[in-house]
Amino acid sequence: MRSGRRTLLALVAAIVALGAVASCSADPAGDGNETVTAGAVIYPLSLRYHGIDVVSDVPYGADRLQRLDVCLPADSAPGTTATPEGAASATAAADAATAPEPVAPEATGGTSPSPTAPATADPSALEKAATGPRPAVMMVHGGSWSHGDKATAAYRSVCQYLASAGFVTFNVDYRLAPTDPFPAGLDDVRRALDWVFRPSTLETYDVDADRVGVFGGSAGGNLVSMLAVEDHRSTAYADGDRIRAVVDLSGPSDLTSRSTASDGVAAAFQRKQLLYLGCTRYDACPAAERASPRYNVTADTAPFFIGHSTHEFIPMWESQDFASALRDEGVPVTFVAVEGTAHSIAQLDQAMSERVVRFLRRTLR
Repeated sequence: MRSGRRTLLALVAAIVALGAVASCSADPAGDGNETVTAGAVIYPLSLRYHGIDVVSDVPYGADRLQRLDVCLPADSAPGTTATPEGAASATAAADAATAPEPVAPEATGGTSPSPTAPATADPSALEKAATGPRPAVMMVHGGSWSHGDKATAAYRSVCQYLASAGFVTFNVDYRLAPTDPFPAGLDDVRRALDWVFRPSTLETYDVDADRVGVFGGSAGGNLVSMLAVEDHRSTAYADGDRIRAVVDLSGPSDLTSRSTASDGVAAAFQRKQLLYLGCTRYDACPAAERASPRYNVTADTAPFFIGHSTHEFIPMWESQDFASALRDEGVPVTFVAVEGTAHSIAQLDQAMSERVVRFLRRTLR
């Protein structure tokens, strides 16, 4: 009898242990933690992208930095490789109120691909041109909110990589500090996302409004995280359009004085944060908490994929605390700790790149 009871207890313990292991594994569609090692090569940067067209410098606002690129999957219909004509002038005229609607290619007669587009898709790919709306990702570059560019080789490659995985990818520039401190950059990426959700944008690029995610690294990770935690306040959300998935790589999540503690960011980065926040001191900076996704999470926030290296210059506790805050509100988080110092998209070796794509495919299905 005792032997049978011991056997039963052992079986129960084994089941519990297996459940615990499963709960800590990286389920791209659910909630879990994983620690991995990363290779030295940024995988998207190492590939050649045949058939991925890039529509460059499409305006979503009047400022010279309010521009985005569109990386199109190889199965895109030929007409979608045209930059919407008339967008720049329409944007300048309407910018005081809202971003302009892009003009569909068939309405303008524009069919020429962007001058910066790589080789067009082969005939077999065009034969299976998009038969319906596709998932999309809006990505935001890093650079301490003060520099960086959507067209740098690394971010352009990530844009093309996501397009090669089937996502229409919008790669966004935004106004930079200290010339334009918070909330200018956040306002810009929100404006860009609203532009993505415009009916004419969705139609032009064959995007499904119910399958739109965001991706950002470093400062871009902070900005897309802020978009996600504040999504419920947006006009687009009220109209039924919302962010469905978030990928945040090394995004600072706590810009308050907490980040200046002994286990926080270095003094040089503290100064960059203050320039972005438009403050001179952390103890007198109301913008610090407003710009920190850690303090703005709600139950309406979309599922997150968070990648953060164990010994990089943004302390890992920021992403760990952010993940805890998300989970406290019932938001699923796939948290991947990457051993080493790789920051932001430098984490994207082949395995990590594939993890991100799996998460986006399952969450935006």
